[in-house]
Amino acid sequence: MRNYNFIILILVFTLFFNSCNTKKQKVNEADFPRLTEQSEPAVTLGEISSLQSKVLNKTIPLSIHLPENYDSSKKTYPVMYMLGSDYRARFAMLASTLDYMGEGQIPEMILIGIDLPEGNSILLPTRKNKDTTIPDNYINFFETELMPHVDNNYRTAPFKVLYGGSNSGFFTVYTLLNNPLLFNGYFASSPSIMHIPAVLQQKIKTGPLKTLSENRSLHIIYSDEEGLTNHVSEFSRVVADHKPESFTYKVDELVNQGHVPAMDFTQFLLALYPDFNPFNPGENLESLDTVTQHFDRLSKRYGYEIKTPISVIFNLGFHTILSKDLIAAEEIFQYSIEVYPEGKESYLGMGLVRRAQGQLESAKVMIEKALIIDPDFSLAKRWLQRL
Repeated sequence: MRNYNFIILILVFTLFFNSCNTKKQKVNEADFPRLTEQSEPAVTLGEISSLQSKVLNKTIPLSIHLPENYDSSKKTYPVMYMLGSDYRARFAMLASTLDYMGEGQIPEMILIGIDLPEGNSILLPTRKNKDTTIPDNYINFFETELMPHVDNNYRTAPFKVLYGGSNSGFFTVYTLLNNPLLFNGYFASSPSIMHIPAVLQQKIKTGPLKTLSENRSLHIIYSDEEGLTNHVSEFSRVVADHKPESFTYKVDELVNQGHVPAMDFTQFLLALYPDFNPFNPGENLESLDTVTQHFDRLSKRYGYEIKTPISVIFNLGFHTILSKDLIAAEEIFQYSIEVYPEGKESYLGMGLVRRAQGQLESAKVMIEKALIIDPDFSLAKRWLQRL
């Protein structure tokens, strides 16, 4: 469910990447043929960058997706790190899902994709002697190079999540068991935990997870036909026997959804932020105060400021207008303008209040301000025509 009934998500998997940060990457026209046929893309889903790693002794290609209003806002954003973003369709799916759900179901997030040109099997222990030097080095790369680089170049909140599928899912679990404080949440889709199972179990029993005192979570999703059921069940049994109280563990076995299920990411996010949307049944949201208090509580829980999303404010204000409480509606949209002075919805909402009050000229001024911010704001255009 989305708080804007009037918005339709256009999911376009063709990525248009601009250069950023440390090293420019040339877009392969064979991979992105539509870019040669038009001057501007239909949707911009990210940009390509790279980071020279001393730890790994190679250049790591990165794919970066920022929230829609990142440039015009002053907010900080939690960061999702995705392993294997060279799988472009998957990166596009994750980026679009974050945008779609970021309108009121979860906080807006920055997506950092780490390409794995050698294949994600590089994140596994070696086959012959089960050596874990490479995955250990990747953990070191995250901690000492990549995450400081992202924090220095973007407005990041102190809340980070790691996502990996298949062999990358193994690495997600392996990272948790070796350095649980590195990320706040760990998402493992169809993780290959059949590799070194005894080592993983021993790390659960005696590793740093055992003494964890800060809140951390691991969520595993897989499909029933993958042959993972027994492996995940045994892993879960050991976790249940040894996990600390501060650790949240969740497993979902889906039916006939294939390897690395397409719906995994949505379920991961909804489980991470189960009550983010304040308009869930049972919530009393009769006033602006109850809504802002809801997000104050979430901020304390997650350890960083979570502003009330503009979509939630607009939804509350619009329904308040429909209920004819125009004094409360004006208060709501005045608050929206103060918190989101760059938000087109703030001025559209105040324009609708003025219209309901019979102040048509003032309504026109407000709606025109929304169109100055976004000349293509179709909803504002329609209301302006009605005026």
